[in-house]
Parts: sequence; structure tokens; C-alpha cells
Amino acid sequence: MSTTKSLDGLRPSRIRGGAPNSSGQNEYRIASAYNSNIFTGDIVTNAAGYVNVLATTTDKALGVFMGCRYVANGEPKWSAYWPSGTSVTEAYAMVVDNPEATFVIQADASVSIGDINSQNFNVTLGAGSTYTGKSGFGLNASTRTTGTGMLRPIAFIDEPGNNPDVAAEIAFPQLEVRIVKHVDAYISADASVN
Repeated sequence: MSTTKSLDGLRPSRIRGGAPNSSGQNEYRIASAYNSNIFTGDIVTNAAGYVNVLATTTDKALGVFMGCRYVANGEPKWSAYWPSGTSVTEAYAMVVDNPEATFVIQADASVSIGDINSQNFNVTLGAGSTYTGKSGFGLNASTRTTGTGMLRPIAFIDEPGNNPDVAAEIAFPQLEVRIVKHVDAYISADASVN
């Protein structure tokens, strides 16, 4: 329901221009003993070849964390979140990294139909749950801007209790968003020399 604030990060929705989500993910290294939790649904970045949780809204996103695998004491482990400070070998994050992927996320306050495809927003950098492994990220409604922001809402999720025409139902709306500040949108290439 959109009348209750319950931020739980980004959940894959679909590929823009395509069918429902196929859950395409790629693996990226996590540095052993990386000292921050990373939860399912957190936006992650690349730092010197390793996955890091988004720590500031000025960073560029690699994608959305969907869990990890690693080897601890010779035994393979899979987890919905990366436990801070875990000293292991072969640590990999599963990341939805397609720049055309869309996600479902809850806003931390009201968003209007006028914000759809016209405004950008940053994310709340909320702490996740070590019990469920879910993120605490949400769309930060107070950061509405036509300038640079991490996310752009492209639709209200069509579900009961999330009607954009009913004010009470959009106190904390569920939105489909795309990542605007995706690292692939900022790649530059040197000119070819012929």
C-alpha cells in the first residue's frame, strides 16, 4: 500500500521498450573485508574495479545489487546482502547493470503525476535489514529537480492503493524509475586517429 512508508530499495521491473524483467545480472568483484553492508535493492558503484554501495548522491551508478556469493573457510556461500567487514575469497556481487533496466521503488513522500518523465530525484541512503537482506533505499521526494538526479520516475505502478488521482494513496507511492546517473551514460571515448 502507498499509504505506509516502507522503503525497501529498487526491484527490477523490465527493460525499457521490452517485456517484463528477465532478471539479467552480471557479476562484479567485492573486495574482501569491504567495510559496508550492501543490501538487495541498493544502488552500487564501481571503485577501482570493486563494487561499493552508493555512499553519496553525486556518484554514478553501476546498477542495483541483487545478492552475492563468496567462499568463507573453503565453503561457498550465497547471501541476499554483503555483511560489512566479511573477510573471504572469491567475493562477487550480482548486479542488474543494464542502463535500459527499469526498477520499482517507493518514494519517501508524495510524488505527483506531473513528476513523471519530467523530474529527476535522488535516493534516500537508508540502512537495510540484516534480517531480510533488503535495502532501505527510497526515492527522496524532496530532491525533485529538472537538473541532475539519480532517478527519473516513468510511471506509477498499476496496483491497488497506488492511484495517482487519489491523494491519500500516493502519500508514499510505488514508482517505476530508470537510473539517470548510470555510469554507462558518462562513458567518453578518445577520438580515433587515422
